[in-house]
Amino acid sequence: MSSFIWRDGAFIPCNPPTDPCAVADSWRHSAGCTHGLNLHLERFESAAGALPAGFLPALLKLLSAGELFPRISLIAGELYLDIRPAPAPRTHTRLTYAQAPDPRVQPLLKGPDLPALAAYRSQYQENDTDDTAIVDAHGAIAETTTGALIAWDGDTLLFPTGVRLPSVTLRQVLHRCKDLGLSTAQRPLTPALAAECPLWFMNSLHGISPVSYIHTPHGAITPPPHPEAASWQNWWWEGFSPAGTGEHYA
Repeated sequence: MSSFIWRDGAFIPCNPPTDPCAVADSWRHSAGCTHGLNLHLERFESAAGALPAGFLPALLKLLSAGELFPRISLIAGELYLDIRPAPAPRTHTRLTYAQAPDPRVQPLLKGPDLPALAAYRSQYQENDTDDTAIVDAHGAIAETTTGALIAWDGDTLLFPTGVRLPSVTLRQVLHRCKDLGLSTAQRPLTPALAAECPLWFMNSLHGISPVSYIHTPHGAITPPPHPEAASWQNWWWEGFSPAGTGEHYA
């Protein structure tokens, strides 16, 4: 990982910051292309304030043509950039379902809860799974520690109840549902529902990743497959465009 701090209109190499993060955002940078970068920047600016002139062009010049997972952050009033290698995207996701206390303090804001979410995964996540669900007092999943979850009831997309981070990838998926005339509804995403309905994990690193297995205290759950999952995955990956020219979803 390479870290930079924004000083006097330029990025200066620095040691990785250790102070608490006030705001952060990240996305997959694939072969010089991104998907919805403007939406990530809008989400970041909504909490951190407007980015300074020249910030984005300078950032893009630092990113190579490889598979990267850059993160911008606001820490102690300073803007930072971390350039990290991106792992291979998951074709499916295996989840841990643990009825544990919600680790989030600011669930609507990406950044401040990152250390608590990492600690939550470390404490509760099973070794053979990829992520851990965050569960409310009634047993419904709000999101995972690194992404959003949705389910499908036939042609109706079900998004969860409860407080969750405004997901850029979910926003893109909901926009496509509107274009296709598919209905959406809000419903508690419980283990019982996951046993009957296809369940998808999504974030800007892995795109759309169907949930194939859920480890619970009472046994394993295997959500059924969605017949159009591959088509939706291909649609998301086809949305990548040269960095800085991504689509805007109102």
